[in-house]
Amino acid sequence: MYLLDPTWLPFANLMLRHVYSVLLICSDYDRFMLDEDGRVEEELYKEYTELGLSNPPKITHTTNEIDALRLIDERHFDLVISMLDLGSDRVEGLAKAIKEKRPNMPVIALSPSPDHRKARELRGENCPYIDYLFYWQGNPSIFLAMVKLVEDKMNADHDTDEADVQVILLVEDSVRFISSFLPEMYTSLIRQNRHSIQEALNEWGKTLRMRGRPKILLATDYEEAWNLYSYYRTNILGVITDVNFPSEEGREGSGLRLSKRIKDDNPEVRVLVQSTEIENREDAEKLGAGFLWKLSPSLLQDLENHFVSEYGFGPFIFRDPETGKEIARANTMKEVQETIRTIPISSFRYHSKRNDFSRWLRAQSLYTLATMIKNINLDSGLADEEVRDLLYTTIRDYRAERTRGVIAEFSPSSYDDTVLFSRIGKGSMGGKGRGLAFIAMEMKANGVKEKYPSVYLSIPRTIVITTELFDAFRQLNNLENIDYESMTDDEILRLFLDAKIPEILDRDLRAVLRVLKKPLSIRSSSLLEDSHFQPFAGVYQTSMISNRGSDDKRLSELKKAIKTVWASTYFWAAREYLRSTLHSLDEEKMAVIIQQITGSEHDGYWYPNISGVARSLNYYPIPGQKAEDGVGMLSFGLGKMIVDEGTSFRFCPAKPRMPSDSLSGESSSQDRFYALDLNSDFAPLENSDNLIARNIAEEATAFPKAFKGIASVLDPMTGMVSESMRAEGIRILTFNGVLKYDTIPLARIISDMLKLGAESMAEPVEMEFAVDTEHADRPDFSILQIRPISGTAGYTYVPITESDKDNALIYAEKVMGNGIIPEIHDIITIKPEVFSTKDMPEMALELEKLNRKAEGNYVLITAGRLGSSDRWLGIPCTWSQISKAHVIVETGLKELQAEPSQGTHFFQNMTSLGCLYLTVNPMYNDGEFRYEEIAKLNHVEETEYFLHVRSDDELVIKASGLESRAVIRLKEQK
Repeated sequence: MYLLDPTWLPFANLMLRHVYSVLLICSDYDRFMLDEDGRVEEELYKEYTELGLSNPPKITHTTNEIDALRLIDERHFDLVISMLDLGSDRVEGLAKAIKEKRPNMPVIALSPSPDHRKARELRGENCPYIDYLFYWQGNPSIFLAMVKLVEDKMNADHDTDEADVQVILLVEDSVRFISSFLPEMYTSLIRQNRHSIQEALNEWGKTLRMRGRPKILLATDYEEAWNLYSYYRTNILGVITDVNFPSEEGREGSGLRLSKRIKDDNPEVRVLVQSTEIENREDAEKLGAGFLWKLSPSLLQDLENHFVSEYGFGPFIFRDPETGKEIARANTMKEVQETIRTIPISSFRYHSKRNDFSRWLRAQSLYTLATMIKNINLDSGLADEEVRDLLYTTIRDYRAERTRGVIAEFSPSSYDDTVLFSRIGKGSMGGKGRGLAFIAMEMKANGVKEKYPSVYLSIPRTIVITTELFDAFRQLNNLENIDYESMTDDEILRLFLDAKIPEILDRDLRAVLRVLKKPLSIRSSSLLEDSHFQPFAGVYQTSMISNRGSDDKRLSELKKAIKTVWASTYFWAAREYLRSTLHSLDEEKMAVIIQQITGSEHDGYWYPNISGVARSLNYYPIPGQKAEDGVGMLSFGLGKMIVDEGTSFRFCPAKPRMPSDSLSGESSSQDRFYALDLNSDFAPLENSDNLIARNIAEEATAFPKAFKGIASVLDPMTGMVSESMRAEGIRILTFNGVLKYDTIPLARIISDMLKLGAESMAEPVEMEFAVDTEHADRPDFSILQIRPISGTAGYTYVPITESDKDNALIYAEKVMGNGIIPEIHDIITIKPEVFSTKDMPEMALELEKLNRKAEGNYVLITAGRLGSSDRWLGIPCTWSQISKAHVIVETGLKELQAEPSQGTHFFQNMTSLGCLYLTVNPMYNDGEFRYEEIAKLNHVEETEYFLHVRSDDELVIKASGLESRAVIRLKEQK
């Protein structure tokens, strides 16, 4: 029987009402995103265990409105959470139907974007049936925050009366900031309570005490805020308020009026004023309140600092037993483990005798380990140093054991080649990491690998460095409050390369390299990357290293590559793209993916035999194919050839034996490929991706086995094609062996994976992959990345008449996108009469200048493959150089004929932003490009290669994705 401190007794009756059963309505992919990145059930299980509940909350998942209403009729739920994107279902209608059945049921809507159309419609008086609206930003704590906000509202009256539980009042009407603040607030409150109950000497006492954490109550207008403050006046711990929000006296300054009224009533109440206007700081400070600038690059960190300073959050503090002064601190179990070995033995003896280690671990819900640690004491007959080593080993071994699983928490002591996917840190894995983990789970659940025993089908061996380490790196090197706008990319990169990586990560990387001996790819995986809305695809850096040489050299190059990826978060292109979205730089955090590069060595060079990109939706199907048959793009060597240069062999995964739609016939025009030079050092300032271009013909002669099933031999005399690499003739890339003769079931694997991805993500998907046909025992098919294609669902019919076609400035029959684009007056077009392929780099610079000057969105008309790094195939620009182009037209010219790119270089960005991508080639009667008519419009600016014109009336821009037709014309005059 436990002996309880009398002050704990009231806590036994707290938190009597709980969310035991949650109905989650979303796609399978959204469910995985919330579960894995937010670790929903894990976090909720820990919290409920601490609160002494016998039944942790159960989450029931469904994907549609009909099943949701049926489940509500059949079962009891305490909370409903619905994503806004439910296909044709309307979340507001669903919420109304739920409230009609269960009037007191809390309903939360979760939006993928704060300015999502439905999110805007559901605000204020338009959402009487939705209790709260949140915005999913990839924050691991948001799901826990939603549940706790509902529970706090249910329990506040009882708990404040029963045990004088404190209340923090948040006054805010912005969905974006509510979604940012609440996870931070709850994380901080839980941390505060965990560190405030170390006097508890047993598990039961700690559990009871945890029930007394402060409540958070949310108000969205002045009157609601004052009513809550008045009601809970004697229990208010603090108030956090915006400056402007709805009030009967008007929005402006309502937060300052509320702060003054509260301070006048009780000067001891801690008030934090937050605003986008920095000049409000003076007014807040005059009232005796703190101030937080919402536009601060370190907004969330500033909020965390406020909680630490005002509410007493605290890590484990190691103290000098003689003076009581702090000598070290640790925030996590891992940091405790490491710090134990570095503190003076006198400090260790002090804390060990007080059972501080055991108490701290119990506060983390680590009850089993806490019991083990408690039995390791200084009375065991061992020397103090031996006890310290034993304690260190016990913690280390326990951490290693608890991280085993499909997605393992990385442990240096337990990591070996049996672990396929692991994560370093407790933060988010980012978009790419999440997608990889998801598809690995889906493959296992659906038995895809077993279907193809002749192929090793998997993801590459992967380690994800989560965003927690990115934050630690920035904090360690004071990189959070730097004016990156005034720096060039090279200056930013040098700054990051000179910075130190956290010691814990350094140690983990050494452990990684003890296992990984093959060349490595280091890729970005930011919070916003590959998200359904506004993905940052292609914005950030990827680097590759040979992983050769001494251990110190390998570690040094790996750290350089990681820091290069981290630095790219602040590069000009990333900042420019952020400006075109609704995100701030402080919201974006960078995880890093370390992967073994699929491939094999060929005389000092490393590459896969096949790299590819495949999409489950083909915008430009040729006769005999359907859009849903998908499209695949293959190249020899590393995938830079496809992604950066757009050179590839196109095929239909569902019908791989059909003739290619390539302009060059049934072979790829690829004459060179990219490989990793295993003998070169990684020099990010000179060659950030560390790749080198090599000649296809020379490689095929030197390594014919590498081209087996990929290359064919053309007899120029007879025109016959042989699949034998020993035949005389010209070697061409046809991929006949893997596509037509099924030497590897490549097309079937791609089709199955695209189908699996599209079904599980509830959207069309794009997949990147690599194949090593020379793998030791069987071909190795590696899935490098899979992500949803945004903005492709729900196409509606858009009529395009013959009159539209006859009066068109642009008419296209190769169309990516759908809908009517309003409010565009401007066109920036290539001048065909001066176009020259040798000048395309200069054209990219002109586009950048025109894009910066553009006052709004515009139509961009270019020649060739826009974005290709091959200057002879198209203008080598980046997305940030054309970010205001809402419609892009690629046209063929006499001087340049290139295969349609299908927006390869900017595909994710364009689809997510709702842009249109059109392809015309008037020389082959494929669409219309009436330059003479365009040139008659009002001239805004003319450069050497481009003409910027403007129409007095907005242009008529219509695209029918269903018919693959689009038109741009002037508005008809009445």
